[in-house]
Amino acid sequence: MKYKYIFWDWNGTILNDTFVAFEATNILLKKYRYKTITLEYYRDNIDTPIVNFYSKIFNLKRHSIEMLDKEWGVLYNELSYKIGVNNGVENILNIFKKQNCKQVVLSAFRTDEILKYADKFGIKHYFDSILGTDSVVMESKTLRGKRYMKENGFVPEKTLYIGDTVHDYETATALGTDCVLLSCGQQSPKLLYKCKVPVCDSFAEIKNNLI
Repeated sequence: MKYKYIFWDWNGTILNDTFVAFEATNILLKKYRYKTITLEYYRDNIDTPIVNFYSKIFNLKRHSIEMLDKEWGVLYNELSYKIGVNNGVENILNIFKKQNCKQVVLSAFRTDEILKYADKFGIKHYFDSILGTDSVVMESKTLRGKRYMKENGFVPEKTLYIGDTVHDYETATALGTDCVLLSCGQQSPKLLYKCKVPVCDSFAEIKNNLI
């Protein structure tokens, strides 16, 4: 395998939390008497930064993005008992580790939350670093990724970005790395196929194609 460095997205890619995120969103919509959405709509429209998505389903003149994000986070945590990791993810993490790849989480999710789940599911030891965020108004994944690559000697041609959204593809492109997208995560396959990079239905398929 040509890759020595792996950037991982977190939500929807490693963490199997799409339905919980969708459920929390609908509870919030109900609370403020908005029309609820389908899972298909969620996967066709979820976006980063989250304000791009919320602007479609909430009136942001009535509700601040900070308030919505905070309330959504409470609901997400209440539903977190339903969250697991995606099938096959630990196997491929272990394979990359055995091949001495450096593995880094690059996410828009809170760093402390990523660490909590990484500990819970026993996968923290696979990662050299976790580059999450600490606020809603976050520094972009691209800036964090570029800085990390420069400081740690990541070679773009030997780096793979694994994600589940168009934003992950856009980040990989900005970083100059290869990208593979997982179709069972946050965004629908029809959006991912537009990126013109490999789109895989499972980690088993990613493993078979790359290793």
